[in-house]
Amino acid sequence: MLVKILSLIVISFTLSGCGEKWSCQTKGDAIFSMSESGDIGSADKGCSCSEMRNFELNKFGKVDEEALKNDFGC
Repeated sequence: MLVKILSLIVISFTLSGCGEKWSCQTKGDAIFSMSESGDIGSADKGCSCSEMRNFELNKFGKVDEEALKNDFGC
C-alpha cells in the first residue's frame, strides 16, 4: 500500500512540473510562457489575464474577450 501511495506522489509531482515557476514573455507578435528551466508553454501558464489583455490591446488595438474567456477562462 505504501508503494502505491509513494508512486502516486511521484507521478503527481512529475506531471505538475515539481512546482516550476513560469513567467510571461512576449516576442514580436507572440505572447507565451517560459519555465525556469527554459521550457516554452502557452500564455496562461505564466501570464495573467491582465497581461494577455494588455498584449492584445497593444498589439491589435482591441481585445477579443470571447476568445480570452473560451481559451483561458479570463
